[in-house]
Amino acid sequence: MPESNIRVQHVRERDFVISIRALDEPQIEAAKVHYAHHTINAILIALNAGTIGSFSWYNDPWVHPVLTIADDLEGTNSRGSALIVESDTTYEELKPLAEQDIYNAVLIFGIVTREDSNVLTGEYCRGLLLLRMNFYELNFRREAFLCFYRALEHFVTARILGVKKLRNELRDLQRGLAVMGASQEVQDDLREVYAIRSSQVAHSQIGQREITLDEVLKTKVFLDFIMHKTFKKEADRIMQERRNA
Repeated sequence: MPESNIRVQHVRERDFVISIRALDEPQIEAAKVHYAHHTINAILIALNAGTIGSFSWYNDPWVHPVLTIADDLEGTNSRGSALIVESDTTYEELKPLAEQDIYNAVLIFGIVTREDSNVLTGEYCRGLLLLRMNFYELNFRREAFLCFYRALEHFVTARILGVKKLRNELRDLQRGLAVMGASQEVQDDLREVYAIRSSQVAHSQIGQREITLDEVLKTKVFLDFIMHKTFKKEADRIMQERRNA
């Protein structure tokens, strides 16, 4: 729509361009960039939760060793060189976006922009970044896993169960899923995520192993599921109240 301050353009198979215009048209360019940054973050979260899919920024986060190369040990002809590897989070199978997916994402976007706690949005965005980040041979999937898990735990605790602290983490997280309509099978699947958190992420007394991409994404799916259910229900309620008014 011409009056919209958000425009989606150049849609391709794996990417698209989002253009943002500040609502109050600030004169300082840095303020416009700041506004666009937070708006795009909210759009990304809404797309992920709305579709229970996987979306991230186009450019991989750059965290890489920068070395100085010289022709000899005395430093003759010194020049910088960075060791850069591409993220291996490219998905071979793509699921087409349906109209309902876009509708859900738009509804959820309106709720995410009203989110007054940066715990959820901060952990979510940090998880997306760390999932694609590499420091040459090192990946940050363990850290990404923890970000999505912390966001999941926070959401269930504060938004679904309405308590300050979980008494029995696994049982209470499963109860939160049940409240949102998850099947017993889905609730049981959470045990695997909790076991990874307890043995491979939160403690170092036992031998550590690499956290796989699938394990991180599984945790993210649990988070997306409860965000989707909660935010969409909230958005539907707000829209119904507006119709009634």
